[in-house]
Amino acid sequence: MAASVGKLSALLMASVVMVSAVVVAGCSSQDSASQSPTQQPETSRTPSAAASPADGDSDQDLSPTDIWLRAVTTTSAIERATIDAQIITNVEGFERITQGDGYIDFTPQTGDLTWTDDRSTTREVRSTTGHYVELDGTWFEVPQALPTTVAFEPLAGLTDATDVDVEGNEDVLGRPTTKLTASLPPGVTALGFSDEELTVFDPESGSLLATIWVDDTDRIVRVLREYSTSSQDGDLVEAVSLFVLSGDTATVPIEVPETADAIPAPA
Repeated sequence: MAASVGKLSALLMASVVMVSAVVVAGCSSQDSASQSPTQQPETSRTPSAAASPADGDSDQDLSPTDIWLRAVTTTSAIERATIDAQIITNVEGFERITQGDGYIDFTPQTGDLTWTDDRSTTREVRSTTGHYVELDGTWFEVPQALPTTVAFEPLAGLTDATDVDVEGNEDVLGRPTTKLTASLPPGVTALGFSDEELTVFDPESGSLLATIWVDDTDRIVRVLREYSTSSQDGDLVEAVSLFVLSGDTATVPIEVPETADAIPAPA
């Protein structure tokens, strides 16, 4: 027990969070397992038929921004989806990589994810009754978000996109998609910085670029964010988050410990 408390204390204070051994750079064992999050397949500039509107209108009648916002709206309406995630932060030369998989409910932003890194494997559960982390067989109730908690909200901030462009077509998870890129306002939305990391730079500075891949049902199947800025000392600060949403999963109850059985996380 003492070892578990020590590990979670280090997680909350130093933000060395748990990650899953899932290779999600392309988040498909067939189409992208050998790529890093920023290494994407070559893109065709041919206008895509992948994101054809559900109402029968032609994409040629829609602006890239309209296609983008339609995809966000359609995906937000999904009840539940499986997710593979990769979160990378690099702050003044210290790189932290977190990888995980599981499932999420888009409303009310709950789910069950497993994370692994070179230190430990843990399970993070967010339910309507609480937020819990299981480490070394012990459940902890955490009062605040962890860096990995951004995976429960993979679409956060996407409605604020500007300068949207259609980049072409790519296959994701064996399905044709339309690839779109855009700028997002800085604010480290869904990037997974820890509270400690946020103290060394201004989160409202820098540039935040987003890329989404939209299938033929107007659903986002992959979302990538790439952020860069400088620390207060002029050193590089970067972050990459990649979420792949593979389809609806059956509704099952999220099994969490009774609150009385979960140990409060160490401060």
